[in-house]
This record gives sequence, structure tokens and C-alpha cells, in this order.
Amino acid sequence: MKFLTSARPPSLGSARALALIAAALLAGCIDDQPGLASNTGGSATAGQGSDNRAGDVSNGASSGSQGEEPKAGTGAVAGQGDGVGGASIGGSAMAPNGGEPNGGEKPEASAGALGMAGDTNDEGVHIAEACTFHVNPQPATGGTGGTGDPGGGGTAGGGTAGMGGAAAATNISVQVSAFVGNYLADGTGRALYTNGGDLPGDCHTPPQSLCTADCLVSWPAFDAGARVLSAGLTDAGFGTIPRADGVYQTTYMGWPLYYYKSDLTLGQLTGQGKGKTWHVAKVNAPNVTLMKAGTLKYLADAAGHTLYVSAADQAGTGDADPVSNCDKACLKTFEGFRVKNLVVVTSLDTLDFSVFVRNGAGGLQTAYKGIPLYRAATDLKSGDMNGIAVAGFTAAAP
Repeated sequence: MKFLTSARPPSLGSARALALIAAALLAGCIDDQPGLASNTGGSATAGQGSDNRAGDVSNGASSGSQGEEPKAGTGAVAGQGDGVGGASIGGSAMAPNGGEPNGGEKPEASAGALGMAGDTNDEGVHIAEACTFHVNPQPATGGTGGTGDPGGGGTAGGGTAGMGGAAAATNISVQVSAFVGNYLADGTGRALYTNGGDLPGDCHTPPQSLCTADCLVSWPAFDAGARVLSAGLTDAGFGTIPRADGVYQTTYMGWPLYYYKSDLTLGQLTGQGKGKTWHVAKVNAPNVTLMKAGTLKYLADAAGHTLYVSAADQAGTGDADPVSNCDKACLKTFEGFRVKNLVVVTSLDTLDFSVFVRNGAGGLQTAYKGIPLYRAATDLKSGDMNGIAVAGFTAAAP
């Protein structure tokens, strides 16, 4: 349900009438649109500060009206201060935490919404699916041009595509490789990468770049600033984080983005697969990836949640499906991992993955090299490995 707001403030009498109408509409749709948002199982915290204007939000964000503190909605957090709201995918949005819309500071990454979708297994265990980390882009600065109103928030600086201003050049593009398909690059076509040694974030936990010091010599952090995307990309998948070294870094689907020092011309992908944890950022982001903690490399889902295997299971063979022996008490902690359309990083072989039907409980589960994969309900964010506290369970190694 959408509500249209007038460009002029209503009179006191009109405001009271509108409030009564809004209350009546809420009473009629609260069951299927909690918090005026269509997100599953989410909750949100209203932003602090005045004049927060929410932008175009899809599938689960609430917006504050001009001059008022935004009301709490489902699956979204409004920014603190004079930020702008943003679009969201997967049921949540994040607004910048006090970012200056007029060409001032870049928005800080902020953690907030708990609006998360997920599956409930046959024992009633809920394994949350992390929503996408998103922070609105910083408007471009410099030059003298017209003003615009990107996303319904502050005034765009000169040089943006405002009234009378020249459109900014694309600084995040899509390139195509016969080897990896569509991938992200900067405006010149230089490839962008993700690092399995990082901790990807979502709408309630900001990403963390763990590439520092000498790592940044080979893998410089990418900062798009005011993101200008090529056709086919949506800003809802992008964000910005402040780094400990004082600069900012652009993220995609919660993963910090980098250059590789040896990629100098259009089409070069010399960083692809380095250490089996550096991979070009594919537009269709992998839902199974490789992460690294110290010297340990392990499989994780798209949000960096650890995937596990159990010593109690029976591996599949060419003639027989795998057998999962995780039931009853086991299913109070673990859920069989499954994805509809498998996409893996190129350091993993798709042929090593298979899908089988679980015995007894039924349902589909994904196996790696014939061994069933699981996620743990006790893992709340990327990099958590609480499942290994259960006897027989270990992180799935490549």
C-alpha cells in the first residue's frame, strides 16, 4: 500500500482528518503490512533527528515524513541526522548515519534493522537470512550546476544530474568475461574484487574489511564516492563503510570492494582466484563462497555464515544419496543448507555440489563432495563458528 504526501503542509483541520483516515487504513491492512512495510518477521528502530526523508524503498522499509521523526517500520532503520532513506532488497534498508547530503562528509556505515527473512525447519528452528547492507551514495561535489533531489533527501551538489547540471559519469560499470560472466568494474572498466578474509555485513551488522597494511598495497580499497551505476545495477545492493585507516570503501551485497594492483587495462582479471579467497565481484553474487580465518579456509553462504558438515552423516556415492543423521535434538541447532539456484565462487567446482532429499523430515538439502551441509542457528553474523561446539560438527573445508 502506498501513501501519497502533499508538497504543502496541510491545515490543522486537514491534518486531523488525514490522521483519522490513515488510522482507518492502518486498521484494515495491519495484518498483511505490519509497520506499513511488507517484510517478513522484521522490526525496526526509528531514526533520530529531524527532517529525515526516506527515499524509494521496496519490500520492507518505512519512511519518515519531512519535518518529523520517522515512525518505526518493519525491516528498516532510518538514518540519524539529516540523512536520506534508501532502497532495500530482501526486506530492509539502511540510511547513512549523519552523512551530509550537501557535499560534506561521506555517510558512515550504520547497523540497525533486525528485519530478517528466513526458513523454519521441521523442528521449528529459525535460521535467519541476512538482509542486504545498504547505505545511500554520497552526492557528488564540485562545479556549479543545477540542484537535484536524489532519493528524496538533501540537495545534490553541483555536477550531479540536477536541474541544469551535467550528468555524472558512471563510476561502477558491468563488464563481461567468458570465464566469470558479468562482473563489477569501475568507470574505466578496471575489475573489482571481494576478499574471503573479510567479514561481509548485512542490515544489522556492518561489513568489516580485514585487508590492511601490506594487503592494501596489492589490493587497494575501492571508493566510488557518489555512486553512479551503469544500466542493470540497482543501488540497493551497494553501501559505503568507513575504514580504520580514515578512508571510505564501497561494498556490494555486504562485501567490501577492491582493485588488484596488476589489473591495468580493460578486461584484465589477474587477481581472480588469488589464494582461493580473492574473487572478482560478480553481478550475480555467489551464494556459496570461500572464507578464511587465519590459516583456515572454509565454505560459507552469501552472507558469510559458516557452513558445517557432521561426522555422523553418510556420504553419498555414485549409486546412493547422502544420508543426514541430524534429527530431533540436532535440529534444534542446525538446519540443512539449501539454495534454489546454486552459484559458487570460481575457486569451488559446481560439480562438487549436489542436492538430495532428506530422510524422514523430508525437504531438500545441499551436499558438498557428497557430505550434507548445514547452517547453525547460533551463528548470528558472518565469521561466527559457534556450531563447532557441537560434537561431530566442523566447518566445511574446501
